[in-house]
Amino acid sequence: MSAVQAATTQYRPAGSLDAATALLPYTGPWTPKLAAHLLRRAGFGGSPTEIDNAAAAGMNAAVDALINFSHDSMPQAPDADLSYGRLTTPEQKRQANIAMTMWFLNRVLLSPNPLLERMTYFWSNHFTSSVDGGVTPQMLVNQYALFRRNALGNFSDLTHQVSQDPAMLFYLNGAQNNKRHPNENYARELMELFTLGVGNYTEDDVRESARSFTGWTVNRQDYTAQFVPRLHDDGQKTFLGQTGNFNGDDIVDILLRQPVAAQFVAHKFLRHFVYDDPEPELVAAAADILRSSGYNVRVLMNGLLRSNVFYSPRAYRALIKSPLELAVGSMKLVGATEFTPRLAGGIVGMGQIPMRPPNVAGWPGGAQWMNQSTELARLNFANQLVYATPVANVQATAASMAPAMATSPPSGPPAMPAMSTPMEWIGGANTADPGAIAERIIWIALQDDANESQRSSILSFLQTDGVGNLVTLNGENLDEKVRGAMSLAMATAPYQLA
Repeated sequence: MSAVQAATTQYRPAGSLDAATALLPYTGPWTPKLAAHLLRRAGFGGSPTEIDNAAAAGMNAAVDALINFSHDSMPQAPDADLSYGRLTTPEQKRQANIAMTMWFLNRVLLSPNPLLERMTYFWSNHFTSSVDGGVTPQMLVNQYALFRRNALGNFSDLTHQVSQDPAMLFYLNGAQNNKRHPNENYARELMELFTLGVGNYTEDDVRESARSFTGWTVNRQDYTAQFVPRLHDDGQKTFLGQTGNFNGDDIVDILLRQPVAAQFVAHKFLRHFVYDDPEPELVAAAADILRSSGYNVRVLMNGLLRSNVFYSPRAYRALIKSPLELAVGSMKLVGATEFTPRLAGGIVGMGQIPMRPPNVAGWPGGAQWMNQSTELARLNFANQLVYATPVANVQATAASMAPAMATSPPSGPPAMPAMSTPMEWIGGANTADPGAIAERIIWIALQDDANESQRSSILSFLQTDGVGNLVTLNGENLDEKVRGAMSLAMATAPYQLA
C-alpha cells in the first residue's frame, strides 16, 4: 500500500453510518477546510482566493454558486478542423486529437462553472466514448456538448439522447446494428455499465435489446445520427419480462423502471462525489432521491453537496485525485492560466489521457491511479509546475504537444504563459520568517492537513542549505526556497487526496 493510499485512512474514523441523517442538510460549522473540500469535489479544486470566497459566502451560498451556472463565454469547440473530412494523413489526425484535448483542458481550468465541467467529466466517464472505431474529434466534442447541456438535467433524458449520439453509435457499433445483423455491443454496455450492473439481465435481454436498437446510423456527410426504418427490426421482443414491439427508447424506459437502476446510478454518484465504498443504506437513500425525483440529477446533487455525509470526516480527503484533478487543482493553486503542451503531457505521464479513457468501462480510479510509476510522475508534474518559467504568448500548438502526448514529458522546467509569483503564493507572510512562510504554504496547499513530519520537512527546507547549515532567507534565495517548499507540500500524501 502506498503512502497516499494509507493516508486515506487518516480521515476515516471508525463508526457506523447514521442513514437517517446522512443526507439531511449539514448544519455544523462552515470552515475554509470544508470550502476547499467542496471545491475539490464539485470542481477540480479552488485557488486560494476561490476557497476564501467560498468560505466567506457560507455553505448554502457556495453550493448555490456551483449549482446555478453563470453565463459561459468559453469556446464551445476548438478553432480547428476536427471532422477528419479534410484530414488525410495520420499526422493531421493526431494534431486534431491534440487540439481537442488542449481545448478541453483549458475549458476545465478556466471555466466560471466548475461543477458544469466536473459533471461533463463525470458523464464522459459514465457514458464512455473515445476517438476510436470511426469516432472523430468533432463527434467527441459534440458529445461533450451533449453532456454539458445535460450536466444537471434528467438522467433518463440523457440516456435516451446518448443512445442516439453519433460518437456512441460509432464507438459501440450502434451504427452497424441492423435487423439482418444485430450488433449487441451497445445493448450489453447500456445494461452492464450505464444502468443496471452485472447480474441484473440475461443474454436473451441483450439480444432483444440489440434488436430494439436496430436502424440507427450516422450520415457520413455531416456526421449526424439518422434513423432508417428499413434497417429496424419491428418484430415483437421480450425484454426484462415485458413483451412488445420495442424500439430503443422503449428499452431505456424499461431499464430505468427497474428498482436496481436507481441503486446502480446512485452508487456511481456516491463513489465519485462522496467516497469509494458507500454503505448499502446510503446507496438506498440516494436511490430513493433519484426515483422520487424522476432521475433529476440536480435534485440529487443539490442534496449531496449540502448533506451531512458529504461534509463528514468519513468523506473528507477520502478519494485519490485523478491526474486531471491533480493537474487542474495544482494549476489553480499557483495561479497558472493556461495549459501548455508539456503540462498536458504530464497528465498522460500520470496515467490519464484526457478525453481518451482506456475502454468502455472508463477510468477505474481510486487506488488504481497510484503505482510506483504514476506516483513519481505526480511529483515530477508538481516540480515542473512550481519551477516553471513564465513566458509571454506561449502557444499550445498541436505540433509541440505531440511528443508530450506520446511519452512522459521531458525533464526541466516548462515555459508557462502566465502564473502567480512565489511572492504572491505566500501573500503577506513575513519573507524573513521561515516559519511564517511554511505555515502559509501548508495552509494554501493543504488547508493545514499536514502531520508533524511533513511540517518539519517543509520548514527545514526553508531554514537550511540542504546539508544542515542554517541559512537566512533573502532576495537571492527566497524565490527558489518558496518554490521548493511548495513542491514539498504538493508531494505530501494529503495533497494527493480529494
